[in-house]
Amino acid sequence: MNKDFVKICFRLASADWHGSSTETLWAEPLVGTEDAKAFKIENSPFYAKGISYLDVVRAVKRNGQYEFAGVIAHSGHSTYRLLVDPGVTTFEAWWKKLQDLGCTYESGTFEEKKLFTVDVPPTADIYVAYDILEKAEKQDVWLFEEAHVGHKLKDQRLGKAPGLS
Repeated sequence: MNKDFVKICFRLASADWHGSSTETLWAEPLVGTEDAKAFKIENSPFYAKGISYLDVVRAVKRNGQYEFAGVIAHSGHSTYRLLVDPGVTTFEAWWKKLQDLGCTYESGTFEEKKLFTVDVPPTADIYVAYDILEKAEKQDVWLFEEAHVGHKLKDQRLGKAPGLS
């Protein structure tokens, strides 16, 4: 990451499926004072909800670290999480469909499974992306969770129930 970027701490409910009480995301300082600033989020969250890549947030400095204090503006990106069992051989074929829409991901591990945080850019058709996510889940390719929908929706919520457990 850029040397001028900072980490912002997001408080989480440790009772959620991931068991984490915090997550830090890279952010670019925009404007403000040393104690409270606006930042642009530079990566997708693995656990935090209600936030997506390139959203502008407010953070305050406490004990030498910036802590999330609210969203200033959403970027139009949406975030989904995928949990994939080891040995699933069809992931790449299903992922290609999302990639063709312009989606990207970051990956990690969670309890011996692959964990992906998926960025759906504003240029992608969110309904097509959601349909792919649902169909792959029905095929036991992954479990998915909706973390944040930043796309402008027609007249329906996509509304995947949270939780990957």
